[in-house]
Amino acid sequence: TLMIGDTTHDLQMALNAGCASVGVSYGAHEPDAFEALKPLHIAHSVRELHDWLRTNA
Repeated sequence: TLMIGDTTHDLQMALNAGCASVGVSYGAHEPDAFEALKPLHIAHSVRELHDWLRTNA
């Protein structure tokens, strides 16, 4: 299971659930805030997210 989120709330939910996460910086929150929540990756575009998922999922 992988949670993809654009807010710190999304990534915190994933962390609380013991679920891996990926942050997307083109959403609601600044990506700098994601680092503390330990996402596997932070994607800066839909294309980057797509490429990361194809390689890592």
